[in-house]
Amino acid sequence: MNAESTDTILAIDFGTSNSLVGALHRGQRIEALKLDPSASDPTLMRTLLYFPNADECYYGAEAIQKFIENDMEGRLFRSFKSHLPNASYLGTTIDQRILRIEDLIGIFLLELKKRSEKILGTKIDHAIIGRPARYSMDAVAEGFALHRMNKAAEFAGFKKIEFVPEPLAAALDYRRTLQREKVVLIGDFGGGTSDFTIMKMSPSPFKKEDVLGVDGCSLAGDALDSVFMSERLNRSFGAQTKYRMPMSNNLLTMPIGIMDRLNKPSLIVHLKERETYNFLQEVKKCALTNSDKLKLDRLFILMDDQQAFPFFEEIERTKRSLSDHKTAQFNFSYPDLETSEVFSSMEFEKWAEKIKSTISQAIDRCLEQAQMKESEINLVFLTGGTAHVPFIRHEFENRFGTEKLQGKSFFHSVLSGLIEAAQLKP
Repeated sequence: MNAESTDTILAIDFGTSNSLVGALHRGQRIEALKLDPSASDPTLMRTLLYFPNADECYYGAEAIQKFIENDMEGRLFRSFKSHLPNASYLGTTIDQRILRIEDLIGIFLLELKKRSEKILGTKIDHAIIGRPARYSMDAVAEGFALHRMNKAAEFAGFKKIEFVPEPLAAALDYRRTLQREKVVLIGDFGGGTSDFTIMKMSPSPFKKEDVLGVDGCSLAGDALDSVFMSERLNRSFGAQTKYRMPMSNNLLTMPIGIMDRLNKPSLIVHLKERETYNFLQEVKKCALTNSDKLKLDRLFILMDDQQAFPFFEEIERTKRSLSDHKTAQFNFSYPDLETSEVFSSMEFEKWAEKIKSTISQAIDRCLEQAQMKESEINLVFLTGGTAHVPFIRHEFENRFGTEKLQGKSFFHSVLSGLIEAAQLKP
């Protein structure tokens, strides 16, 4: 392997749900490396880590395969990127091994780096990494998240690290197809964040002042998945349990913090941490009704049999189905966790109203930053799976007009724009 790395820049679209890697290699664009041969699309690597024990780790599609082969023993981590701005989330332990959030992300980035170096035949120490327009609305949390992300990239062995907002990357990619100047709003929807950029685009060389506004929010696909659990499905796992501790007259209900973990795909794995697990055992002992005790039994099966991941996969499938149908059937057939529910697009939209409102506010801020009205936007370019949720798409149609909406590959536009950013470097 060539020891020189100065002629290669790795472009990394590190996503909450999926990650892609391309490169500017000896002046040539490498659009998407086939990093995950086990995946149906080898260029698309699911952002998953599976630890059967503290000394072994598997990634992407292989993480799921090994997880199933090992009877779902060990720890499977998904959506861990979403923890970056949360100062109270320090990480986790696996068999006494402490893993900070920077370590979890760093381990994943290091694997992306190793596989890329093998394919390209060169050592690489320079990375351009996509980042959300906002990790958090809180300025301190935003800075904290970026600091952690930088530490994770250093852990992976990168010496030169640059971050490019994901909506700006998507805009740089789209800009390559334009024949004349237009003002474009880019909406990039991932698993963890919704990001927006307004910029002037033209065939002319890119200038920093072409970027008129960048904003976003930390709600997207995972948040939409969570509403199915929080609004209905968590009831069968003891979400409304009432209990009374020994020697106490106080009637208690399940703590919000516990339910927050149950409802979110990024947090549910932490229900198995010792303190939380022991607390839930006490709640079951002190539950007032046999019905609640049986529901908590279901929760323990969900945790002990490692069924949280496939359960949320079925939620994701149901959500996608509602993009094309007015109703969708949720079916989960694991023994003692059997669940069958029908969801409607109408109730999904109602449950997601706060999420839609938060996304709309981010668009407003982006327009205000750009000092532009909706009517002054020439094109709206949407990318990412969440952009195809009907009530999200209708928000853009109502605000900007159907005729202005454009679309492209769900997964590759940000990556292509990151490579473009590498090419634009002096």
